[in-house]
Amino acid sequence: MSSIPGAEGAPRSCPAGLMAEVGLRWCGVGRWLDELLADANANAESIAKRERCSIRKVNMTISLAFLAPDLVKAAIAGRLPHGIGVARLADMPAEWSRQHQMLGLPSAVG
Repeated sequence: MSSIPGAEGAPRSCPAGLMAEVGLRWCGVGRWLDELLADANANAESIAKRERCSIRKVNMTISLAFLAPDLVKAAIAGRLPHGIGVARLADMPAEWSRQHQMLGLPSAVG
């Protein structure tokens, strides 16, 4: 059973690892984004060094902050189509309608 809010009713076909990864990364997004906006000396490299992860992981995680809210909810709840993982979600354009279009999903995933 997942401790991520909204994931209780996730279909069995949804990999629990995806739900956990999206949920955990989403939790760090706001903090890192706030840091980048508030501190002129902060950058992906300084965050990566402090968090002991790659710069790519920091950049991918921060890009999740710009996902359409319904896509975030659907990812955490396991309602995205099979094959859509964190790497694909992190590589989306900022415009929400384009995100849905690129994933082949209707404008409201629910």
